[in-house]
Amino acid sequence: MDITLLRTFGSTRRIKTGAWSRLQPTFLQGISPCMEACPASIDMPHLYQLLLDGKERDAALHLLAYNPFPSITGRICPHFCQEKCNRREMDEAVEIRALEKHLGDLILREGIFPSKELFQGPPVAVIGSGPAGLAAAWYLALGGMEVVLFEREEVVGGMLAWGIPSFRLEREVVRGNVRRLEEMGVTILTSSSVTPQDVEKLNREFQGVVVAAGLTKARELPVKGKDHALRGLDLLRCYNLEGELPSGERAVVVGGGNVAIDVARVLVRDGRQVTLVCVEPEGEMPAIPEEIGEAVKEGVVIKTSTGLEEILARDGRVTGVRVGPVCIVGEEDRLKKVEFVDQAREELLCDLVVLAVGQEVGEPWGGGDLILAGDLLTGPSSVAQAIASGRDAALALKAKLKGETFSDVRETLWQRDHRDVITFQDLNPFYLEPVPPVEVRDSESALKEARRCFSCGYCNACGNCWIFCPDVAVILESLPQLDREHCKGCGICATECPRGVVYMREKGW
Repeated sequence: MDITLLRTFGSTRRIKTGAWSRLQPTFLQGISPCMEACPASIDMPHLYQLLLDGKERDAALHLLAYNPFPSITGRICPHFCQEKCNRREMDEAVEIRALEKHLGDLILREGIFPSKELFQGPPVAVIGSGPAGLAAAWYLALGGMEVVLFEREEVVGGMLAWGIPSFRLEREVVRGNVRRLEEMGVTILTSSSVTPQDVEKLNREFQGVVVAAGLTKARELPVKGKDHALRGLDLLRCYNLEGELPSGERAVVVGGGNVAIDVARVLVRDGRQVTLVCVEPEGEMPAIPEEIGEAVKEGVVIKTSTGLEEILARDGRVTGVRVGPVCIVGEEDRLKKVEFVDQAREELLCDLVVLAVGQEVGEPWGGGDLILAGDLLTGPSSVAQAIASGRDAALALKAKLKGETFSDVRETLWQRDHRDVITFQDLNPFYLEPVPPVEVRDSESALKEARRCFSCGYCNACGNCWIFCPDVAVILESLPQLDREHCKGCGICATECPRGVVYMREKGW
């Protein structure tokens, strides 16, 4: 090396100091824990960055790529994402569900639609208009298919229309999303029951069939007197479609899931005395915690770790139930197996018993070239999980009809460099400050709440790597780029990155 280069008072950029290093930083975007936990795989950090850039409409379109019905999930989703939010390590999780509801309502209000593909696909059928069926129909229509949606009831929406009370999910929100499907060109046939015996006919009329018929048969409990009990979904269907409830002033609801809680809340709101009995210990009920809390506030008495032994009746009328303390000893076919822990029993007086212990397949679907989706495929799940299943089924069918290879949906949607989940320990908390959550009411408050996102694993071009680089070896454009000829591999950029996206690697890794 010419020693005069070391004595210059001018620019030293001609000195290729990058040759001195063994390590160099690389910019790799990873997966935030909220993305990993979300059944619909929504890319929250990218979504919020669009909001922060003032692109609210683009944020709404981005959300529709993952979930066509955010106005629904924004109201009833258990928000698994918020439970995993890294901000919980500092203060409170980002209000992801509230932001989703805000964008979902914006989509309905302003009629925001993504562009349809020009592909003129063959006619396809979707069986069932629950969340999985609606999602499948949406993405098939979006892909350019001619879609016919069959629904056995007079109303469209499946569990969304008759299984969830309106105080949790307004009927107009469901109807608004159904209208969007019709605007997308989906033909919806109500009062059209399709059974497994119709498979051969379906295969003749359609080039592809997605079956999202749901779980239509209520699970039974092997207890004496079970024939005197009503089934939870039957009660909800009758209540939501016809506005009727069975007689009985004191009710016992058996089950710990969302259906059981919905039944209990419907009855207690009607002035009944309601006791809910479930085998799960306190804190382990599968129902949404917020809904459990609301049920308790409304007057529902919940007895956890309690099993039903017998339904008591006299002259064909329910008089009570016999229950006792239990522990869960296993699970078989998604039904918990329990044992009574002692001989103690308690009789609860009641004149109405409702069993809500899950559903199962009524008739098996098979034969032909069918694609299953929703609870029929996964077993009982959340609305968000059903939507994701319907979406994935539609994308698989579309790829098949186009002669394409179907790749992993998450990889396609996320477009990240690696699948490592970014933990709070991967972030630099020095640049992260406690900020209380904001009640999301409008676009302004939504923007404030979106700012609380740490953007875990997602570079938002904050500029720290560019600011702190002593060799000016980081070029900051839309995303940072490395000037490899001048980077000496000191690692300051990796240390100062708040998001966990800069990694030190051996050269040529």
